[in-house]
Amino acid sequence: MPELLTKSRYLQFLTCPREFWLAHHKPELFEPVDSLLYQHLREQGYAFQGFARQLEIFLPRSQKTVEFERVFQTDTLYAKADAVITDLETEEISIYEIKSSASVKPEHIEDLAFQKTAAEAAGARVGAVYLIIVNNSYVRSGRIDAEQLCAVHDVTVQVLERQPDTLRLIQVAFDYLAAPAPEAAITGYCGAKLDCTFIRHHYPELPSYTVFAIGNLKKEKRDALLDAGIIDIKHVPDDFALSDRQRRQCTAARSGEPFIDADAIKSVLDAIPYPLHFLDYESFGYAVPQYSGSRPYQQMVFQYSLHTVAAPGAEVEHKYFLSDGAGDPPLELARSLRDACSAGIGKVIVWSQGFEKTVNKQIGEMYPEFAAFFAEVNEKTFDLRKIFSDQHYLHPEFRGSTSIKKVMPVLAPGLSYEDLAVSDGLTASITWFHMATGRFDEVERRQIYEDLCKYCHMDTWAMVEIFNFLKAL
Repeated sequence: MPELLTKSRYLQFLTCPREFWLAHHKPELFEPVDSLLYQHLREQGYAFQGFARQLEIFLPRSQKTVEFERVFQTDTLYAKADAVITDLETEEISIYEIKSSASVKPEHIEDLAFQKTAAEAAGARVGAVYLIIVNNSYVRSGRIDAEQLCAVHDVTVQVLERQPDTLRLIQVAFDYLAAPAPEAAITGYCGAKLDCTFIRHHYPELPSYTVFAIGNLKKEKRDALLDAGIIDIKHVPDDFALSDRQRRQCTAARSGEPFIDADAIKSVLDAIPYPLHFLDYESFGYAVPQYSGSRPYQQMVFQYSLHTVAAPGAEVEHKYFLSDGAGDPPLELARSLRDACSAGIGKVIVWSQGFEKTVNKQIGEMYPEFAAFFAEVNEKTFDLRKIFSDQHYLHPEFRGSTSIKKVMPVLAPGLSYEDLAVSDGLTASITWFHMATGRFDEVERRQIYEDLCKYCHMDTWAMVEIFNFLKAL
């Protein structure tokens, strides 16, 4: 039995008991989490927590005490509460958990149920339990208003309802650790699926293209294949019930040959009018809105790349914009993009139009003088990804994905993200934020600016190359 069951380890048990067992008995298999995303999420959480601590409810009062990061510990349980208010007359405490989330989630209730259980086991008398989250309808105007940014939810009832199960599951967790190693099986996977450390430990030679990649395959069918020992998509039996799309994907994987509906591709692409504008945005969303007029987690665009083909056979022209973080990035981007498209719009070609269209609509709402322009952009947007999501072109090397990162190496093998200092959207977003908030010296800023320009340029140039490839079929 471990000395202490912490809140984080208890939540790991609820998520994936087998990983929970492995982490205790073979901790050397788990590397410390220190990714750029992990660091960013921690910083974001701390930033929001800083505003939550400014709330009026935490101001000192004669009849109460306020403690941040109070620890509750027994011989077997350990929990740290973000904030605790003690009523000095009754000695009853209220627990507050601060999460940089925009909604109350089941795992938050599990978290607080464990905290309440640990606190009571340590001798505290817990009254109310609260969750403080981000109010994503808040629109910043000037300085951040902490009272408007934070939403305080009384979740006492939900926590009380959950607590009996929490008490039972804590004992189940201890019993689980004391039991022999869990069965090494592909089935029973957690949310991480085949990336689960437990499964990777016991099955180090998993195929690169598995039945998990079959599009829209229901869990029951996937589990039926796994129960039959079928992991590789190429081994799915011909008589296994699948939709036409799913069967086509399996057939292409087994044959190693692409499926190409050249007539359908030609019909779609020939109907696209010039001039063509291949457009890609980079954006940043943060729990604490960074600019006036923006909401928490709103995707604020700070960069675009635009490759334009004025007419069939014309030279490709490139224009771009990248904010340095000063001023109002989306407003400056809107001006630049409208100027770049001043010669007219035939089609705006993007990859996965949902994001671009949402951003365009938001910019039009924020700056009414650009509303008509962005409405036209949305009306004339064509999603190049649909050629692949509609399976007009299906290649086994896509591994069931229609991401440009999967399609580009197959159709435009001369291009690569691997040599770029910034090679994915998440890194671009976080790196830009660090640059915009003054974390680098001038030499580093110039290098990051150049790296971000190269990355966004690659996204739109890849679309040009893929479009030309498809046109030539």
